[in-house]
Amino acid sequence: MEKKEIVEKLKEITRKEISLSEASRILGINEFEVFGFIRDLRLEGVTIITQQKGNDIYMFNHGERDFNDSNTYQFYTDQDNEFKFVVISDTRFGSKFEQLSILNDIYLKAYEQGYRNVILCGNISEGLYKLTNVYSESSFLNDTMAQVDYITQYYPMIEGMNTYFITGYKDETHLKANRIDIGRKISEARSDMIYLGCSACNIKVDKANMFVLNPKLVKTYTVSYRMQQQVDSFRSEDKPDMVLFGGLLQMEKFTYRNVKCISVPSVCATTREMSDKRYSNTVGAWLVTLHTNKLGALKELKAMESVYYKTNKDDYIRPKILRMRDFKKEGE
Repeated sequence: MEKKEIVEKLKEITRKEISLSEASRILGINEFEVFGFIRDLRLEGVTIITQQKGNDIYMFNHGERDFNDSNTYQFYTDQDNEFKFVVISDTRFGSKFEQLSILNDIYLKAYEQGYRNVILCGNISEGLYKLTNVYSESSFLNDTMAQVDYITQYYPMIEGMNTYFITGYKDETHLKANRIDIGRKISEARSDMIYLGCSACNIKVDKANMFVLNPKLVKTYTVSYRMQQQVDSFRSEDKPDMVLFGGLLQMEKFTYRNVKCISVPSVCATTREMSDKRYSNTVGAWLVTLHTNKLGALKELKAMESVYYKTNKDDYIRPKILRMRDFKKEGE
């Protein structure tokens, strides 16, 4: 086999736990050469875990999943110790219920009000459904790379405005099915879309701490319960100043254990699955202005609601691309 064939075969056979000796036999190369290809795959971003068991070594391919728990990102306030950002979640690109028109409107209005940073709290894509899943027909793009290409083409782009995003439980279906982390693929294709990691990220604004999360937890009777559980899990010395909670599809803000908790609404219409499970679905965004003190700690946080009470039926059929240059920058 040629090198390319060996690499693809190694990816395939390690989707199930396999011993080094068995992999060597299947690939027709010695064990040292197998380790060489594993190293190359790791350099490409593929996570292959190895573990000694008895007299052999066993391997398993987790795909592009990143097991680094220390995902962090740093922002800084301006000369007035101010940082403005938009918070959204659940754009669900690839779903027949996506709302690209509303997403474009959020970006345009935020830009006009001086916002240049957007934080997306997961579920940027609709993810994948098995054909046997009763909700499979809710997706018009049931292929990983088709969704990646669609997002990179249609996600709004305004010069000078960046989107910082994590992936959520919907996006993780691509990892499970194809070992592909779509967050990486999107970020590689779009310089204005910065991938912060899978499911969670710690963000610092000066010295203020913000935790962005998209959990796999089932919704509860009250939205606040899940956020309270999360805050309860923090040790006193590890508590962030603020938690942005994606995936709950609702808009709520409160303070608990001195942590400012914000549940982030979706930017998609109510799906059949949401209706069947009796999930309420608020569509909109938070417009947040944060101030720090002279030492860089959180001083003040203001979050303004932007709610859309009416969604557009079959918006996915006539998607409009938003591409805008920074005219203000050009006029300086």
